Amino acid sequence: MKKRQKQILTGSMAFVMTFTTAASMLPADVFAAPEEFRGQLSSVTDVKDDGNVVYVEFNDGAVEAKITFLEEGIFRYNVDPTGEFSKYAAPRSASHKGRIQQRPDESGDYSHPAAKVTEDGDNVTITAGTTSIVFDKGTALMTVKNGDQVVMQEKEPLRINDSSTVQTLVKQDAEDFFGGGTQNGRFVHTGESINIVNESGWTDGGVASPNPFYYTTGGYGVLRNTFADGWYDFGEDSADTVTTEHREAELDAYYFVSDTADKTSTVQNLL
Repeated sequence: MKKRQKQILTGSMAFVMTFTTAASMLPADVFAAPEEFRGQLSSVTDVKDDGNVVYVEFNDGAVEAKITFLEEGIFRYNVDPTGEFSKYAAPRSASHKGRIQQRPDESGDYSHPAAKVTEDGDNVTITAGTTSIVFDKGTALMTVKNGDQVVMQEKEPLRINDSSTVQTLVKQDAEDFFGGGTQNGRFVHTGESINIVNESGWTDGGVASPNPFYYTTGGYGVLRNTFADGWYDFGEDSADTVTTEHREAELDAYYFVSDTADKTSTVQNLL
């Protein structure tokens, strides 16, 4: 049975990584949405680029995404029904000063490579260096590639509900999954599900210090920029499916793409 969340850590995240991207010069309302979107992405209807930032319009303008390249293999993907694209994740309380990112996106520690947008009859492709993000125009499904190698592929289009946002991915053959912070007694999560919730449990199977980050031997990692409760299924419910969910009506995540085809070196490249 799938495990659900209880209460997430309210202190600072004990997670330090180097990633960030240049702020966009485009206005946040570059695509005007008449009301706050709820539902599943179903089509790509427009794309606008400006340097290392690309805006993607879905569902005839009902919702948009902001993609920001920090490095050629690091990008932020934010689908925000409010159109605000907040710099930092919403805190759990007014007194909460912790942030997920070590550095802001506009930090000079990042190279902010320009993104190139190309289109054909079926797809929109956004490329920086060897990393490509491909959207199917007719379904809004996202695929991430390193060169010609597919490292991440959505199995279902992104779904945003009032109480949660769910990303559903294809689980590759022989792909193993790691991360999630302190998941007591568990290190490899393949075929299992984990809570990204502070359960204050220090016994076997408890979650003591959760972290909204996971990485895989398939060549990518994901850091969700959120303090909201989360739950990740790495093939427990369906052997060929990865499902990640957080209890908020927005997807905001940093994606890390390995620059090597050697999967044994993936962890070193990502971390």
